[in-house]
Amino acid sequence: MRKTLVLVGAGLLTASVTACGGGTQASGGSSTLTLAESVTATPWDLAKASMGPEAQYYQPVYDTLVRLDSKGAATPNLATSWSYDKPQTTLTLKLRSGVKFTDGTALDAQAVKQNLLHTMSGTASAAGEIKDITGVDVVDSHTVAVRLSHPSASLLPALGQVSGMIASPRSLTDPKTPVGSGPYKLDTSATTAGQTYTYTRNADYWNTKAFPYDKIVIKYMSDPTARTNALLSGQVEGGTVNLNRVRTVQGKGLNVATYQSGDVEGLFIWDRAGKKVPALGKVKVRQALNHAFDKQAIIKSAKTGLGTATTQLFAKGEDGYRADLDTTYSYDPAKAKQLLAEAGYPNGFTVTLPDLSSFFPQEQAALDQALADIGIKVKLDNVPGDQIFSSILSGKYAMSYFKLGAANAWDKVQLQLTKTSTWNPFKYGDAKSDDLVSRIGQSTGAEREKLFGELNTYVVDQAWDAPWNVITYAYATAKDVEVTPQPGSQYPPLYNYSPAAGQ
Repeated sequence: MRKTLVLVGAGLLTASVTACGGGTQASGGSSTLTLAESVTATPWDLAKASMGPEAQYYQPVYDTLVRLDSKGAATPNLATSWSYDKPQTTLTLKLRSGVKFTDGTALDAQAVKQNLLHTMSGTASAAGEIKDITGVDVVDSHTVAVRLSHPSASLLPALGQVSGMIASPRSLTDPKTPVGSGPYKLDTSATTAGQTYTYTRNADYWNTKAFPYDKIVIKYMSDPTARTNALLSGQVEGGTVNLNRVRTVQGKGLNVATYQSGDVEGLFIWDRAGKKVPALGKVKVRQALNHAFDKQAIIKSAKTGLGTATTQLFAKGEDGYRADLDTTYSYDPAKAKQLLAEAGYPNGFTVTLPDLSSFFPQEQAALDQALADIGIKVKLDNVPGDQIFSSILSGKYAMSYFKLGAANAWDKVQLQLTKTSTWNPFKYGDAKSDDLVSRIGQSTGAEREKLFGELNTYVVDQAWDAPWNVITYAYATAKDVEVTPQPGSQYPPLYNYSPAAGQ
């Protein structure tokens, strides 16, 4: 089971190009780390926070209850120790003493209770990660007991992510400026919302050695070419790069790490009941879509050969993953046409898709061509980058290219496979999947793994989506910066950056 940071991979679908700015290593013994981000910051209110790459904006200010190590396991942080009761429905956390928020307020059990209850009251993905919490009790000034509706293997990993971040009780609701107990403070005088965020060191932080840089600057750069150019020119020291630029940046002396976080991309079928496009309500039509894609060709052409073909949402190492499921649907356009005919659509059907070619030109082209090859007529809808999320979530599109990632299998279930999931805009579900999800939530150990496998098999057989591959990412840093990728996250957490040896 993977316990890792979270990413809703479609975060990369947002936005327009922003200009590069300055900011590299400073002299005189102090240092600045400047990073490029592909998505904009979400609100500072943690009840409205997202769990994707946006987490990098929060990490300098808000410390977490636990810290996830390089393998995704929970280690002490604001909580120094923890234990479950026998039914595994109450998690008791012992808190670190002497910690203060940057407004001078002490971090204690009451503050942690207020934060957890506040975060879970929201509707964004950070809230969804801890929605199994039914209450938080203050045992004493530095001990809290977190009560759950059922055993949850996802709680501790969630407390090492945005869901477990702690803000000052004085600035919980809609703060204009974030106030936390983390290693840095937001410098509002050097911050331009939506463009550049500057953080200066919190001199009173309890673990300064874990954060060697005196200043952190995060620049929003949605355009991959702009990010690569900023890396090559030294304007930023870290950022994601497209796979087809890896050799270029390596040839210029930059460090590049390639890794799989468990994110899956492909054709995501939102309208599985056929409310908007009746054909999609037929399981044979959805199965036909799975036979339409030459996944290895897509990996070769769009991913420079990096990636792992798949037919399932769960990646290797996640609960429920079954290697044999990846042979369920071969690339077989003739089979796809046969299934369409058997479903009553011998001439295919027409569907409108969001045109994402500005962001994913090769992926969008592969999608359009594969559908055309089996007789499906595609109408492309031009949608502004900042409206893609809202358009999909509103049910405007019956299906689209998409990326999905999460901390672990249970989080993927919560994100897409329940009737209340964020990325289930048509709120599709059925009795069998609902029952399996309910039983998974109440089980542990081998029984839980067995039920996960049953759910995964059912979702693949019913062709809820048409995944292509488990994505390989590339993250580049300046030659004087070292970074360790985190399993399950496209963006390494802030505490995984350090000056290179000898710097």
